[in-house]
Amino acid sequence: EREYALRSFKSGTTPILVATDVAARGLDIPHVAHVVNFDLPNDIDDYVHRIGRTGRAGKSGLATAFFNDNNSSLARSLAELMQEANQEVPAWLLRYASRSSYGGGGRNRRSGGGRFGGRDFRRDGGSFARGGGGGSSDYYGGGGNAGGAYGSSHAYAGGYGGP
Repeated sequence: EREYALRSFKSGTTPILVATDVAARGLDIPHVAHVVNFDLPNDIDDYVHRIGRTGRAGKSGLATAFFNDNNSSLARSLAELMQEANQEVPAWLLRYASRSSYGGGGRNRRSGGGRFGGRDFRRDGGSFARGGGGGSSDYYGGGGNAGGAYGSSHAYAGGYGGP
């Protein structure tokens, strides 16, 4: 059944694949346009592998992650990863990162230079606009479980929830 589902997704017959971490590594599936993380991994490298399913071969992709208080140990690593990819880090994530101890596993992403380049696409008024934000406003509304989605050739996601 698992192999059938994967073949169906790869061929385009089935437009959505719901998977566990088993789909994060070792699968080469072309044309994945969007990855949604309903449950963030504990390790930043696992996160990179998960979202690496999208935006391959120079194509754009979108990654969305649901972030809540249970993910606070990943905040600093995620913020650093987004900065490395030239993504705007939402103020709510910076707040989490500033009060969390270093966590999220993996090595320090700032060493060795950047591996990913990216563009930031945000949902604004029903269309995707390049860039966005600026200033000190918190685009996603701040507080506990606020968030949003980021997209790039290797996208880094915020989260979604409510203040």
